[in-house]
Amino acid sequence: MSKRAIDLLLRAMEARSMSLQTSALHQVSRSATDALITAKLLVPSGHVPVVAAMDDYEDEPVEATWSAELKSYGYHDSTGCWIKVAHEDIAACRVDYGLALAKMLVAFERAGPSRPTPLVSDLIWEVGIIKLAGAKSPVPIWFARRLGDPAVRAKLEALIGRKPPQEIRIILTSTPGERIPETAQKRNHIINVADVAGDPAMLAISPQVLGARVFPGHVQRRFPIDHSDDCGLVWHGDKTLTFGGDKQRLLLQILFAAYWSGSAVLRVAAVLEEAGYGGQVNSLKKAFGRREDWQAFIKFDDGNCWIEP
Repeated sequence: MSKRAIDLLLRAMEARSMSLQTSALHQVSRSATDALITAKLLVPSGHVPVVAAMDDYEDEPVEATWSAELKSYGYHDSTGCWIKVAHEDIAACRVDYGLALAKMLVAFERAGPSRPTPLVSDLIWEVGIIKLAGAKSPVPIWFARRLGDPAVRAKLEALIGRKPPQEIRIILTSTPGERIPETAQKRNHIINVADVAGDPAMLAISPQVLGARVFPGHVQRRFPIDHSDDCGLVWHGDKTLTFGGDKQRLLLQILFAAYWSGSAVLRVAAVLEEAGYGGQVNSLKKAFGRREDWQAFIKFDDGNCWIEP
């Protein structure tokens, strides 16, 4: 598997529909799509019979229908001619959530049903319980997708309000960390899968990284500043700061590597380029968005930046 394949899988999980045209995924990355199909993380799911009509003056989506007489999918163009649509152009696939969640939790001792139990159809599942260092009892695990959608988020809030955990609950999600709003239900920890993966090219969640995310106070750390291996967590004094998104974490890794090596000062432009930011993100303020807490330990001046706890 590759990081690109894992990223594509998580993007597929965030799609509005559970069924996606395989050809559309191929346009994003053929190699990543084929790798997910080979791994059976994407499985066949009938057809999504929508194509672009290719008339002389049109290029708009039309529905492809099945012709029993011609034994093919197709549509009638503006002149009434039957345009055949190849099977592979509208073949659909879907994520096998049972297999995907099993791979996410492969490093844990897990108990529960072999397949996740739907709590909200096609959006939220109950996965089982895991043993997690630092927890007094086995920790229930849910999985939710599309939490950037306010309607889905409202359904999750209502659900966890009706089903409070005894101690804590972990809600894994495919929604990127920066798009996950804060929850008022403090015993529920909503965590993006990619933020706690042991390897960005694998789905498997690291027990150590997850434990540090859920129980940051249990981690032995350096003072006045320290961070988790992926820089998803930064401990500054008595504060614990959480950073989501591959680019923000990579930016922090670059800065901390310089800090720990003793050659702290780096060029802002070089750091942003190495972290993968495009040309429109030309400052640290743009890279970190609306949050300002990073300025308590990252300083910048005259095109340079450095860690200063």
